[in-house]
Amino acid sequence: MCSTLKKHLIFTALLFFFSSSSVSAKDLVFILAGQSNMVGQGTASELAPTYRRPPHNVEFYYNGYRAPMNRFKHFGPEIGFAYEMSRQFPHDTIKLIKFAVGGTSLFAWDPIWNAAKANSTRNASAGPLFKKLITTVNIQFDKNNEKLAGILWMQGEADAKYLPAAKQYAGNLNRFINALRLKLKSPNAMFIMGSVNPPLKLFPSTPIVQQAQKVSASRIRNLRLIKTDDLGKRNDGVHYNTAGQLELGKRFARAYMGRQLAHK
Repeated sequence: MCSTLKKHLIFTALLFFFSSSSVSAKDLVFILAGQSNMVGQGTASELAPTYRRPPHNVEFYYNGYRAPMNRFKHFGPEIGFAYEMSRQFPHDTIKLIKFAVGGTSLFAWDPIWNAAKANSTRNASAGPLFKKLITTVNIQFDKNNEKLAGILWMQGEADAKYLPAAKQYAGNLNRFINALRLKLKSPNAMFIMGSVNPPLKLFPSTPIVQQAQKVSASRIRNLRLIKTDDLGKRNDGVHYNTAGQLELGKRFARAYMGRQLAHK
């Protein structure tokens, strides 16, 4: 075989290998959950035109129903996350399943829900949110045939209002993550959590929750804690504004992609 023909065959084989691997599509399923900064107060009308058309390969489900991400007046980290992930994984279907309830502590999300504990942070009326989350996720996620890529969690401000809740945050978070992974048959699903940083005057136990988040990130397998204290906020000092929410979503995506690169 002449050297020219041999080189051509090698080049063709390599081209086939890389092209076929790059278009090997799969579903990347993510859960987005938490309280008001996951619900989101970014203002859709302030978005640049680039972000007003959902990425072609992203499916968005909110509270059990499929919906375009640009349908609502306000948004959370899903838009920044979706665009960043779509650029990195253009051949995959990215499925985002969002369920979030503002003003809720981890007592409200406890897998073993207790009305009295939930009421201690004024969340009893929300009902057992862990059960509601699982029910919502199961509408769109087939845990027997799909793989849960990650869980995005933005929550903790409510716990920072109440000293007993703040002191139990680490234990409650650990129980929540373990139960969620177990219920969804996804023991290795990445859990990406945004650090909380509300104003101390209104949320006096914030340092305790922040420390609990740091300790959890060092102890719980496949947990990543992302920085948020430099993100733009609305005038209330609690909720991220449009730019802040876009960047929050991008940081969630980069945390996921950083883990993927580390495992290649």
